[in-house]
Amino acid sequence: MADVRETLAIQATACRNLGSIQYADLLEAFVDDHDRGGPVVALLAGRSDRPLHDALPLRLLGALHRAALLGRAPELAARFPSCGGDGAPIDLAVVYRVVDRLRNDVEDGLRRGVQTNEVGRAVCHLAIANWLPTIGIDTFDWLEVGASAGLNLSFDQYAADTGQGVLGRIGSPLTFPSSMFTVAPPVGTAARCASRRGCDPDPIDLEQDAVRLESFVWPDQSMRRARLLAAIAITRPWRHRIDRASADDWIAARLAEPSDHPAVIFHSIVWQYMAPEVQVRFRDAISEAGRQGRDLVWARMEPAGPIADLRADVWSTGRLTRYHVADVGYHGQNFSWLGARLSD
Repeated sequence: MADVRETLAIQATACRNLGSIQYADLLEAFVDDHDRGGPVVALLAGRSDRPLHDALPLRLLGALHRAALLGRAPELAARFPSCGGDGAPIDLAVVYRVVDRLRNDVEDGLRRGVQTNEVGRAVCHLAIANWLPTIGIDTFDWLEVGASAGLNLSFDQYAADTGQGVLGRIGSPLTFPSSMFTVAPPVGTAARCASRRGCDPDPIDLEQDAVRLESFVWPDQSMRRARLLAAIAITRPWRHRIDRASADDWIAARLAEPSDHPAVIFHSIVWQYMAPEVQVRFRDAISEAGRQGRDLVWARMEPAGPIADLRADVWSTGRLTRYHVADVGYHGQNFSWLGARLSD
């Protein structure tokens, strides 16, 4: 259980490793300020019993970035490349002046969870759809937990050039380059998504608050932002259904509904945000449905140290088989296909 200072330091390292130098420098400045007993202590103390799991630093940074994107913090916009800024380091004194002036906006940001469902993770969706026929599934219903605004529910409208073929919709305005792959999956005919639906405890309405999604893309990462904007443009007309619900109740209800197709349940970097009792009920609902004969795949991309792993539990006619499908970076980069069967 990390404290606030450790959480700031861990997030600084993560941002630096993932290429956001501006945020890494700012977070390291917050760490130094915390050591001095500066304003960051009062700003973040007591906000969460699990500041790392609740991504408290990213909540703060998201609130600041959102204010800049909306024109409410021009002094930050002058630094953030996403707002046309110069990318220079950000003075803590400037940050604290913005916090004081926009206290209500910052407080709102600190109360609400992080919302990204990073578009780059759709390489996992595309790889899974391509893999499903190898385990006997040619049509499926997609159920996504932590779907945010539903951008990754449009996964089959995106594409990924593996260097050995294309996954998804050839010619899509959002096409991931072959550099995303360390070891590309074999390309075949993907299974068809018959229906798609998501849930989130605090879903984002693309018509009302798309800027909130932008605010959680780190301002010096122009490629991620370009992908996000492309995904928003593709997804808006689809109007995917995103239910405001707890994951455990929602998945139990969905699996109780009749369907002609196996269900693929998916989540990415969501597990840490679920309360332990929600995790238990969620897992139990899936296992019970599988034991009762519901054909389903529980696929998830979740942290495994410096990278995430993509794993899948496959229930077919009451039997469970586990797979380690791939390893992947947190933003979808360095995707390394394994397709390894672990156990029955």
